[in-house]
Amino acid sequence: MNNGLLNAPAPSKQFWLLFKIASRERLKQMQSGLLYMNSLDYFSSLQDEVYLDLRADNYENVHGILRAGPTENGRTEIWMEIGDKKVKLDERFPLTAKYNITKNIMLFCMGCLAEDRNGNLIGDTKEGVVFDEKLKQFGDHVLTIKNPVEFWKRYTKALTIRKGIFKPQMVHEGCGRIDYTNIYTFSGAKGIYLKDQRYEWQREFRLAIGADDDALNANGALELRIGTIKDISEIFPIEQLLKRPIKVTKTPTQEIAGRLFALRRG
Repeated sequence: MNNGLLNAPAPSKQFWLLFKIASRERLKQMQSGLLYMNSLDYFSSLQDEVYLDLRADNYENVHGILRAGPTENGRTEIWMEIGDKKVKLDERFPLTAKYNITKNIMLFCMGCLAEDRNGNLIGDTKEGVVFDEKLKQFGDHVLTIKNPVEFWKRYTKALTIRKGIFKPQMVHEGCGRIDYTNIYTFSGAKGIYLKDQRYEWQREFRLAIGADDDALNANGALELRIGTIKDISEIFPIEQLLKRPIKVTKTPTQEIAGRLFALRRG
Protein backbone atom coordinates (compact mmCIF):
# COMPACT_ATOMS: atom_id res chain seq x y z
CA MET A 1 0.00 0.00 0.00
CA ASN A 2 1.24 3.43 -0.92
CA ASN A 3 2.54 5.17 2.24
CA GLY A 4 1.18 8.43 0.86
CA LEU A 5 -2.31 7.17 1.64
CA LEU A 6 -1.49 7.36 5.34
CA ASN A 7 0.06 10.84 5.36
CA ALA A 8 -3.03 13.00 5.65
CA PRO A 9 -2.58 16.79 5.73
CA ALA A 10 -2.93 18.63 9.04
CA PRO A 11 -6.42 20.03 9.67
CA SER A 12 -7.33 23.68 9.97
CA LYS A 13 -7.76 25.01 13.51
CA GLN A 14 -9.43 28.34 12.79
CA PHE A 15 -12.92 29.02 14.09
CA TRP A 16 -15.15 31.74 15.52
CA LEU A 17 -17.33 29.67 17.86
CA LEU A 18 -16.79 26.31 19.57
CA PHE A 19 -19.80 24.46 20.95
CA LYS A 20 -21.22 21.10 22.04
CA ILE A 21 -24.83 19.97 21.57
CA ALA A 22 -26.31 17.30 23.85
CA SER A 23 -28.86 16.87 26.60
CA ARG A 24 -28.63 19.34 29.46
CA GLU A 25 -27.57 16.51 31.78
CA ARG A 26 -24.67 15.50 29.51
CA LEU A 27 -23.54 19.11 29.15
CA LYS A 28 -23.63 19.58 32.90
CA GLN A 29 -21.28 16.59 33.18
CA MET A 30 -18.98 18.18 30.61
CA GLN A 31 -19.15 21.49 32.46
CA SER A 32 -18.11 19.70 35.66
CA GLY A 33 -15.02 18.45 33.80
CA LEU A 34 -15.87 15.06 32.26
CA LEU A 35 -15.02 14.51 28.57
CA TYR A 36 -16.35 11.15 27.39
CA MET A 37 -14.28 10.15 24.36
CA ASN A 38 -15.28 7.28 22.05
CA SER A 39 -13.02 5.47 19.60
CA LEU A 40 -12.81 5.56 15.80
CA ASP A 41 -14.03 1.96 15.80
CA TYR A 42 -17.08 2.99 17.82
CA PHE A 43 -18.15 5.61 15.29
CA SER A 44 -17.46 3.38 12.29
CA SER A 45 -19.49 0.44 13.64
CA LEU A 46 -22.69 2.08 14.94
CA GLN A 47 -25.64 0.07 13.66
CA ASP A 48 -28.67 1.78 15.21
CA GLU A 49 -30.80 3.42 12.50
CA VAL A 50 -31.19 6.49 14.71
CA TYR A 51 -27.48 7.23 14.32
CA LEU A 52 -26.89 6.32 10.67
CA ASP A 53 -26.98 9.92 9.44
CA LEU A 54 -25.89 11.41 12.75
CA ARG A 55 -22.77 9.71 14.09
CA ALA A 56 -22.23 6.44 12.18
CA ASP A 57 -19.61 6.64 9.43
CA ASN A 58 -18.28 3.49 7.78
CA TYR A 59 -15.27 5.45 6.54
CA GLU A 60 -14.33 6.76 10.00
CA ASN A 61 -11.53 4.23 10.50
CA VAL A 62 -10.31 4.44 6.87
CA HIS A 63 -7.18 6.53 6.48
CA GLY A 64 -6.35 6.15 2.84
CA ILE A 65 -8.37 5.50 -0.33
CA LEU A 66 -6.89 4.53 -3.68
CA ARG A 67 -9.39 4.73 -6.50
CA ALA A 68 -8.98 4.01 -10.19
CA GLY A 69 -10.28 6.56 -12.64
CA PRO A 70 -9.57 9.96 -14.20
CA THR A 71 -7.17 12.34 -12.48
CA GLU A 72 -5.85 15.86 -13.15
CA ASN A 73 -2.90 14.37 -15.03
CA GLY A 74 -4.67 11.59 -16.88
CA ARG A 75 -6.00 8.35 -15.46
CA THR A 76 -5.08 5.99 -12.61
CA GLU A 77 -5.30 2.22 -12.98
CA ILE A 78 -5.03 -0.31 -10.15
CA TRP A 79 -3.88 -3.87 -10.75
CA MET A 80 -3.78 -6.75 -8.27
CA GLU A 81 -1.74 -9.93 -8.55
CA ILE A 82 -3.71 -13.05 -7.66
CA GLY A 83 -1.46 -16.05 -8.08
CA ASP A 84 -0.06 -15.85 -11.60
CA LYS A 85 -2.78 -13.53 -12.80
CA LYS A 86 -3.07 -9.74 -12.82
CA VAL A 87 -6.54 -8.32 -12.29
CA LYS A 88 -7.50 -4.74 -13.16
CA LEU A 89 -9.76 -3.22 -10.49
CA ASP A 90 -12.96 -1.49 -11.51
CA GLU A 91 -13.49 2.16 -10.50
CA ARG A 92 -16.33 1.05 -8.25
CA PHE A 93 -13.99 -0.95 -6.01
CA PRO A 94 -11.33 1.26 -4.38
CA LEU A 95 -8.54 0.03 -2.16
CA THR A 96 -8.61 1.30 1.41
CA ALA A 97 -5.93 1.50 4.09
CA LYS A 98 -6.74 1.19 7.79
CA TYR A 99 -4.61 1.54 10.89
CA ASN A 100 -4.68 -1.35 13.32
CA ILE A 101 -5.07 0.85 16.43
CA THR A 102 -8.38 2.54 15.66
CA LYS A 103 -9.95 1.13 18.82
CA ASN A 104 -7.33 3.16 20.70
CA ILE A 105 -7.79 6.47 18.85
CA MET A 106 -10.23 8.46 20.96
CA LEU A 107 -12.36 11.37 19.76
CA PHE A 108 -14.31 14.13 21.44
CA CYS A 109 -16.59 15.71 18.87
CA MET A 110 -17.83 19.29 19.07
CA GLY A 111 -19.24 21.83 16.63
CA CYS A 112 -17.66 25.02 15.37
CA LEU A 113 -18.48 28.09 13.38
CA ALA A 114 -15.75 28.45 10.75
CA GLU A 115 -14.94 28.96 7.09
CA ASP A 116 -13.98 25.99 4.96
CA ARG A 117 -10.73 25.92 2.96
CA ASN A 118 -12.43 27.84 0.15
CA GLY A 119 -13.48 30.66 2.46
CA ASN A 120 -17.13 29.60 2.53
CA LEU A 121 -19.18 29.77 5.71
CA ILE A 122 -21.90 27.14 6.03
CA GLY A 123 -25.33 28.73 6.46
CA ASP A 124 -24.14 32.29 5.87
CA THR A 125 -26.92 34.75 4.98
CA LYS A 126 -27.36 38.54 4.89
CA GLU A 127 -28.79 38.36 8.41
CA GLY A 128 -25.94 36.21 9.73
CA VAL A 129 -25.07 32.52 10.04
CA VAL A 130 -28.05 30.16 10.29
CA PHE A 131 -27.66 26.71 11.87
CA ASP A 132 -29.29 23.54 10.52
CA GLU A 133 -32.38 22.28 12.37
CA LYS A 134 -30.94 18.74 12.18
CA LEU A 135 -28.55 19.71 15.00
CA LYS A 136 -31.46 19.12 17.37
CA GLN A 137 -30.88 15.40 16.81
CA PHE A 138 -27.80 15.70 19.04
CA GLY A 139 -29.73 17.18 21.97
CA ASP A 140 -31.84 20.04 23.24
CA HIS A 141 -29.13 22.21 24.79
CA VAL A 142 -25.87 23.87 23.70
CA LEU A 143 -22.66 24.45 25.63
CA THR A 144 -20.44 27.18 24.24
CA ILE A 145 -16.77 27.62 25.18
CA LYS A 146 -16.20 31.28 26.06
CA ASN A 147 -12.43 30.91 26.44
CA PRO A 148 -11.05 28.26 24.03
CA VAL A 149 -7.45 29.00 25.03
CA GLU A 150 -8.13 28.16 28.67
CA PHE A 151 -10.20 25.13 27.68
CA TRP A 152 -7.27 23.82 25.63
CA LYS A 153 -4.87 24.38 28.54
CA ARG A 154 -7.03 22.37 30.93
CA TYR A 155 -7.53 19.60 28.39
CA THR A 156 -3.82 19.21 27.57
CA LYS A 157 -2.87 19.36 31.27
CA ALA A 158 -5.27 16.49 31.97
CA LEU A 159 -3.64 14.46 29.19
CA THR A 160 -0.18 14.86 30.71
CA ILE A 161 -1.42 13.65 34.09
CA ARG A 162 -3.45 10.70 32.84
CA LYS A 163 -1.52 7.44 32.39
CA GLY A 164 -1.75 5.47 29.17
CA ILE A 165 -2.12 8.46 26.84
CA PHE A 166 -0.09 8.74 23.62
CA LYS A 167 -0.18 10.89 20.47
CA PRO A 168 0.10 8.96 17.20
CA GLN A 169 1.09 10.80 14.02
CA MET A 170 -2.40 10.50 12.59
CA VAL A 171 -3.90 12.94 15.14
CA HIS A 172 -1.40 15.71 14.22
CA GLU A 173 -1.63 18.35 16.99
CA GLY A 174 -4.55 16.49 18.53
CA CYS A 175 -7.33 18.78 17.37
CA GLY A 176 -8.79 20.27 14.22
CA ARG A 177 -11.77 21.09 12.09
CA ILE A 178 -13.35 18.49 9.85
CA ASP A 179 -13.15 19.07 6.09
CA TYR A 180 -15.91 17.65 3.92
CA THR A 181 -15.74 16.10 0.46
CA ASN A 182 -17.48 13.52 -1.72
CA ILE A 183 -15.87 10.47 -0.16
CA TYR A 184 -17.23 8.22 -2.93
CA THR A 185 -15.06 9.90 -5.55
CA PHE A 186 -12.16 10.84 -3.26
CA SER A 187 -8.75 9.23 -3.69
CA GLY A 188 -5.76 9.89 -1.45
CA ALA A 189 -4.82 10.32 2.21
CA LYS A 190 -8.02 10.75 4.19
CA GLY A 191 -6.90 10.77 7.82
CA ILE A 192 -9.27 11.43 10.72
CA TYR A 193 -10.18 15.02 9.80
CA LEU A 194 -11.98 14.36 6.51
CA LYS A 195 -15.57 13.12 6.15
CA ASP A 196 -18.20 12.78 3.47
CA GLN A 197 -20.03 15.95 2.48
CA ARG A 198 -23.39 14.64 3.75
CA TYR A 199 -22.14 15.37 7.29
CA GLU A 200 -21.25 18.98 6.51
CA TRP A 201 -24.23 20.38 8.43
CA GLN A 202 -22.62 19.09 11.66
CA ARG A 203 -19.77 21.65 11.44
CA GLU A 204 -17.53 19.26 13.37
CA PHE A 205 -14.40 20.16 15.32
CA ARG A 206 -12.72 17.26 17.11
CA LEU A 207 -10.17 16.52 19.78
CA ALA A 208 -8.19 13.34 19.11
CA ILE A 209 -5.71 11.36 21.19
CA GLY A 210 -4.40 7.83 21.64
CA ALA A 211 -5.16 5.78 24.75
CA ASP A 212 -3.87 2.36 25.84
CA ASP A 213 -6.36 -0.40 26.64
CA ASP A 214 -5.74 0.01 30.38
CA ALA A 215 -6.90 3.64 30.20
CA LEU A 216 -10.30 2.73 28.71
CA ASN A 217 -13.48 1.83 30.57
CA ALA A 218 -15.51 -1.35 30.11
CA ASN A 219 -17.20 0.12 27.03
CA GLY A 220 -13.90 0.97 25.35
CA ALA A 221 -14.26 4.71 25.98
CA LEU A 222 -11.86 7.17 27.60
CA GLU A 223 -13.29 9.11 30.54
CA LEU A 224 -11.04 12.15 30.79
CA ARG A 225 -11.48 14.59 33.66
CA ILE A 226 -10.13 18.05 32.93
CA GLY A 227 -11.55 19.91 35.92
CA THR A 228 -14.50 22.25 35.98
CA ILE A 229 -15.10 24.55 33.03
CA LYS A 230 -18.12 26.32 34.53
CA ASP A 231 -16.18 29.59 34.53
CA ILE A 232 -15.40 29.43 30.79
CA SER A 233 -18.60 27.93 29.37
CA GLU A 234 -22.31 28.60 29.08
CA ILE A 235 -25.32 26.28 28.62
CA PHE A 236 -28.58 27.34 27.00
CA PRO A 237 -31.49 25.77 25.02
CA ILE A 238 -30.62 24.92 21.42
CA GLU A 239 -33.56 26.98 20.16
CA GLN A 240 -31.60 30.10 21.04
CA LEU A 241 -28.87 28.99 18.61
CA LEU A 242 -31.32 28.06 15.86
CA LYS A 243 -33.72 30.98 15.92
CA ARG A 244 -31.22 33.86 15.82
CA PRO A 245 -28.55 34.24 13.08
CA ILE A 246 -25.03 34.89 14.37
CA LYS A 247 -23.03 37.84 13.11
CA VAL A 248 -19.29 37.21 12.76
CA THR A 249 -16.43 39.70 13.04
CA LYS A 250 -13.37 38.15 11.40
CA THR A 251 -10.62 39.32 13.74
CA PRO A 252 -7.99 36.85 15.10
CA THR A 253 -7.68 37.21 18.86
CA GLN A 254 -6.01 34.15 20.41
CA GLU A 255 -3.71 31.28 19.54
CA ILE A 256 -3.77 27.72 20.85
CA ALA A 257 -1.42 24.80 20.17
CA GLY A 258 0.72 26.81 17.80
CA ARG A 259 -1.83 27.10 14.99
CA LEU A 260 -5.25 26.94 16.66
CA PHE A 261 -7.05 30.29 16.55
CA ALA A 262 -10.12 31.45 18.40
CA LEU A 263 -11.72 34.31 16.49
CA ARG A 264 -14.13 36.83 17.94
CA ARG A 265 -17.80 36.60 16.93
CA GLY A 266 -19.91 39.70 16.59
